Amino acid sequence: MKFYKLGKKSLIMSVMLGSIVLTGCTTQANKEENLDNKNQIVVKHELGTTTLDSTPENIAVLELSFLDSLYNLDVDPVAIADDEDASKVADVTEGELTEYTSVGNRKEPNLEELSTLDLDLIIADTSRHSEIYEDLSKIAPTIVLNSIDSTYDEYIENFKTIAKVVGKEEEAEVKIAEAENLLSEVKAKAEDKVSNKNVLTVSPKNDGYTAHTSSSFVGQVLEKAGFTNAVQSEDVEASLSLEQLVEIDPDIIVYMREDIDTTIYEEWKDTELYKSLKSVKNNEVYVTVSRKPWTQYRGFISVKTLMKEMSGWLLEE
Repeated sequence: MKFYKLGKKSLIMSVMLGSIVLTGCTTQANKEENLDNKNQIVVKHELGTTTLDSTPENIAVLELSFLDSLYNLDVDPVAIADDEDASKVADVTEGELTEYTSVGNRKEPNLEELSTLDLDLIIADTSRHSEIYEDLSKIAPTIVLNSIDSTYDEYIENFKTIAKVVGKEEEAEVKIAEAENLLSEVKAKAEDKVSNKNVLTVSPKNDGYTAHTSSSFVGQVLEKAGFTNAVQSEDVEASLSLEQLVEIDPDIIVYMREDIDTTIYEEWKDTELYKSLKSVKNNEVYVTVSRKPWTQYRGFISVKTLMKEMSGWLLEE
C-alpha cells in the first residue's frame, strides 16, 4: 500500500518535472524565435517586401549608384555589374575598391556568375531588372530600387534604405549632410553669378540631342545648387532637334559627354541655326571631362563632379 502511494507521488512529481521541462523548452524556443525576429530586416522596395534574417555581408550591386551608396557607407560589395569596365568602379570608389567579381553588364547581368557566389543580398534596378526579379530572388534575397530614372531625392531615399539594410543609418545621415552642405555652398555663389541664366545639359547622339530635364538626377542636383534648368519637365529626358534647340535658346550649354565630335554635333555646329544660339555667341558652351559622372553614376561622386565642373566653368573669379 505504501509502495502504491510512493509510486503515485513519484508519478505526480515526474509529470510536474516534465511540465517544467516542457515549459522551459517552450520559453527558450520563444526567446530564440523572438531574437530571430528582432534580427530580421524587413525592406520595402519597388517590387514588394524582402525579409533578411541578418545584416548582409556578401552583397551584389547591379547599378553603379548602389555601389556609390555602399562605398559611402564603408561597405564593399563582393560583386558588381560594372559593364566589364573596372575604371567605372575605380571612379565611384575613388580608386579604393579593386577586389570584386564582375557580373557583366548593368543592362543584362550575368545570372550564371551571380549564382556561383554565396550572396546574402542583390540590389537591382527597377527599369533594367524588374523582369528578372524572380530569377535574382532564387539566387539570393533581392531588393529593387529606382536608379536609372531616379532624381537626386530618390537617390537619397535609396541611400537611406541601403543604410538601414547594412546597419549604417547614422553614417548615412553624416554623408547626406555633407552633400547638402556642398550644394548650399555652390548655390550661394550661383545665386550671385548666374541667377538670371538657364542651363541646358545635353548628350548629343547620332540623330539629335537628349536633354536632361529638371526632373532628372543631373537636373535636380543643379537646381539644388542654384542653377536653372532650361527644360522644365516631369519627364526625365527630352529629345531635341536642332530647331527645338534654337527654340529653347539656352544661356548656357553643358555637353555631358567628352566625344561630341563623334555625334550629330559635328553636323550642327557649322549651321547658321546653331551659330545663332545665345550660348554659342557668348562663348557659354562647356564640355565635361567624362560623361560617366553626369550620365551613369547618379550618386555622391556625381554630385562632387558636377559641383566641381560647374564651379570651374561658371563661378570661379
